Amino acid sequence: MTGTKILFLEDDILYQESIKDILEEEHYIVESCKNGQEFLNKIFDNVYDLYIIDINVPKVNGFEIMRMLKEYNDKTMKLVLTSVPNSIIQSFKSGCDSFLSKNTDLDEILIRIKSLIKRTYHTYDEYIKITDNISYDYFNKQLYDGSRKVELETRALNVLDYLIKNRGEFISTIELEKNIYPCNSESKSGVIRYHIWNLRKAIGKDLIQSKKCSGYKLRLPV
Repeated sequence: MTGTKILFLEDDILYQESIKDILEEEHYIVESCKNGQEFLNKIFDNVYDLYIIDINVPKVNGFEIMRMLKEYNDKTMKLVLTSVPNSIIQSFKSGCDSFLSKNTDLDEILIRIKSLIKRTYHTYDEYIKITDNISYDYFNKQLYDGSRKVELETRALNVLDYLIKNRGEFISTIELEKNIYPCNSESKSGVIRYHIWNLRKAIGKDLIQSKKCSGYKLRLPV
């Protein structure tokens, strides 16, 4: 299954399930955990598009988690959703990208989540245009040629997804490995080259530029 993956850290199981149900109705892929150690274990084994983090959770609290993510240079968007009073300043100092109280209206929570995803891709649109005919639906992680879905292996799509997020910049193979494979994966540099080859076949070889020692750069229409 492809789509926007969210990891939700919340120790109140009833609240966790209610928010998870609402997000899944919006077609997000949601995994949940109830303590900080479980959260860290999950990001070791998986890659996500958004973290939703409560502050007051067992084992490793939300502030500590965000500080660890900052030290690791994890660029995944972080939304703090908490009932802890007077925690907004410390949340932003710890590395969050947005902050909401748990008593916030559900519609506003959904709007904020969508806004954070759009910010990741530096766009206000629902689709990103790659060529006159080819576009990328980043919420659902689907590539289209006109109305036809282009079939690509999941990792190749993940490479494209990351290059789109960082379009116009050279991205090293090491950075691609770090951001499309979980931490527990072994080196995949040879496989990255294979994914780039497949992407060039799908969208055109001239759109992905390569440069020795610098990596790969995606050039999109202005």
